[in-house]
Amino acid sequence: MRWNRRLTLPAEARGVLPLQRRERLLAVARLVDGSWVAATPRALVLPGRRVDWSTVAHAEWSDERSQLRVDLLRTADADAETHRLVLDEPGRVPEVVRDRVTSSIVASRHTPVEGRAGVRVVARRVPGEDELQWQVVVDRGLDPADPRVAAASDTAVSDLRRELGA
Repeated sequence: MRWNRRLTLPAEARGVLPLQRRERLLAVARLVDGSWVAATPRALVLPGRRVDWSTVAHAEWSDERSQLRVDLLRTADADAETHRLVLDEPGRVPEVVRDRVTSSIVASRHTPVEGRAGVRVVARRVPGEDELQWQVVVDRGLDPADPRVAAASDTAVSDLRRELGA
């Protein structure tokens, strides 16, 4: 006998969460402010916003505060940002977020540029795409426009691509 336990989204959450048509829910939780959050195979879905797993730099759950902190990567178009989600009843959301973020990372390598400060190159898998997504995260205190940082980034990406055969 197969147990089919399908998650359903409460009616009040359907209108505010930008889910794609026929998108499968992996976990759903209500926030203490009454809004909702959902995790799907492709994204963390917040009221009015989707956060693709490949754009999450770090996620951390605090049992004490019932808070899920989600740090997004800085991109050419936007600065890094942090979402602090205080969950009323977390259910499986923290576990699914950790799993999705971790499973998107194929490889990660830190290359020092100045002392311990450097660049982190991350190869990530994006659901539904064949090609890996390459990200470079520059440590605080370093200027991404500095020629040494740019050269270290280029070399680190090339080295990791070669090692992965990508």
